[in-house]
Amino acid sequence: MSRRSRLPLLAAAALVALATGAALAGPTIPGLPATPTAFPAHSVAASYQVFDAAGRATGKAKWHWNTVGGNCCEVYVSSTSKGQLLEFGGTEPYTSSDNGKTWQRVVFPTPLYNGEGAIVAGPNGNVYGIGWDPYTGDHLQGVRYTGSQKKWEVAEAPIHSPVFDREWITYAQGPFLVDGQKVPFITLVRGGTATKAVELIAKDGLSYTTVSDPGLDVMQDATEPGNFAIPVVKNPAADHWQPNGGAFTVPLNAGGVLLLNNSGDDLPCDAARLNPTSLKWQCVRLPFVPKGVIRQDSRGWLTMVSRAGNTLTVQTSRNGGRTWKGTELVPPARLKQISSSGDYFDVKVNGALGQAVVATRMVDSAGRNQDLVWRLDVRGAQPKVSTLYAAGLGNAEAAVGLVAGAAADRFDFPSVTLLPNGRIALAFSDATTPRHVPREGVPSTGSVTNPKGGHSPAMAILD
Repeated sequence: MSRRSRLPLLAAAALVALATGAALAGPTIPGLPATPTAFPAHSVAASYQVFDAAGRATGKAKWHWNTVGGNCCEVYVSSTSKGQLLEFGGTEPYTSSDNGKTWQRVVFPTPLYNGEGAIVAGPNGNVYGIGWDPYTGDHLQGVRYTGSQKKWEVAEAPIHSPVFDREWITYAQGPFLVDGQKVPFITLVRGGTATKAVELIAKDGLSYTTVSDPGLDVMQDATEPGNFAIPVVKNPAADHWQPNGGAFTVPLNAGGVLLLNNSGDDLPCDAARLNPTSLKWQCVRLPFVPKGVIRQDSRGWLTMVSRAGNTLTVQTSRNGGRTWKGTELVPPARLKQISSSGDYFDVKVNGALGQAVVATRMVDSAGRNQDLVWRLDVRGAQPKVSTLYAAGLGNAEAAVGLVAGAAADRFDFPSVTLLPNGRIALAFSDATTPRHVPREGVPSTGSVTNPKGGHSPAMAILD
């Protein structure tokens, strides 16, 4: 199927702009205030197994978990440089400043029912998110927190493909030229069911009025792909603006962003770079073949996590990808299979701590899913596994997406974050996590979206 035939049904103006190769940029949309409100979260103390680098049990670690935010099937976690823990897998964002002991819910002025979202930290304590609610008129809304003003805002995104589910968000440092205006950063959002090919750009982290199509851009670009060397520069914000792996993006410390080839974009190259002046994607040749998920941390070092069958490998590079050293991740012996296909894992790297975390789910012979997170020492050239943690009891079946049907609970994607104090928070699910209520006072839709009616994902935080 051709790239042109896969374009979603956007507004007519967007289609015209894409067909002519022009960027569609609109005005800044005024944000409406969103209100942080204390949320009575109930934490559950738990202990889960710990393993060494060879997958051998060595004891247990203490955790606490809760069902803050999220929806039937998704918990999306992130954190800021100031240690604020963030969750936006469901209708609205939730924040915690004390390692998940107490929480605030960010209440939007728009009445919503059962949405899903994504969230990422920017520099200076700023936070950016995107949320989609199909049940109240197909609302797609940008979310912004300005740290210096302690202010949350939300704005409607008027142009997007219908059914904008499982959206991902990326923060990219500039400068970029958007509609003739130089801006210090952009946020980039992708989402949709049939295709995520058409993306949205906001020049203020809130107003998604610029449309981008990477596949169309590279198809219309007549120039030969040029060599691109990833600059190795320090940037402390890079430890916290890392997106979920589903975004397929690599925000760069020196400014700009790469998009790795994936089934949704079907690029004719391994990677494309967003031109900062034209906002057009251009194929580039990197000094390595990108695979899986790639992060650039605050030191400028690269970490790449790739999957071959049911084996995950972590590689690091201190010179922009010209040379690499790697380590294979070994799970407990009873777990042989990763729970889903593709890059079913999430990765965060903190250069200041010299640590990386890799989270995934694996299945035992009885079909039960176990959430896992490896902590790695990445202070040197060779990444080394420090500890492998099990999150949850690994005693429930689960599947991804609507195909789960009535046969299993749903757990759509892994999500993990590494806080500045070294604590880990991640999405997990087992037979102890309860049925999810999407919003206070609103009955659960679990009978529709999670037919088995229980064991929705929750958030576990390492003590």
